[in-house]
Amino acid sequence: MKKTAIVTLMMMSVLFAFVLVFNPQRASGSKNPVSAATGTPLPDSVQQFVKKTCMDCHADGGNFLAKGKVNFSEWDKYSPEKQKEKAVSICKELTKHGMPTGKWRKNNPDKVPVQADIDMMCRWALSLQK
Repeated sequence: MKKTAIVTLMMMSVLFAFVLVFNPQRASGSKNPVSAATGTPLPDSVQQFVKKTCMDCHADGGNFLAKGKVNFSEWDKYSPEKQKEKAVSICKELTKHGMPTGKWRKNNPDKVPVQADIDMMCRWALSLQK
């Protein structure tokens, strides 16, 4: 009886972890970045970059852990201060090539940001600090 309860609890934990990590739920419209209604809107160049390079993971239909860091489907709900913080973090991750991840880069070589993209994103992040 005790073993059955432990095994059942372990199986439920694994299932819960699977749902959190892989998040099979798909949200409609998750591939379209939105502008910030309460803060600074995303410029067209930034929206294009985000749609091409970031939305696969950092949107409602994306990876649970990635969208926990920044979720472009929720960008309009971020305060201006949070937008500034997230923008600086994005610049840092892109600059040190921490994002996109190696696996994503390997699977999407045509979408990997080039230095001009990184520079543009960092200029945008800096412009929010003024």
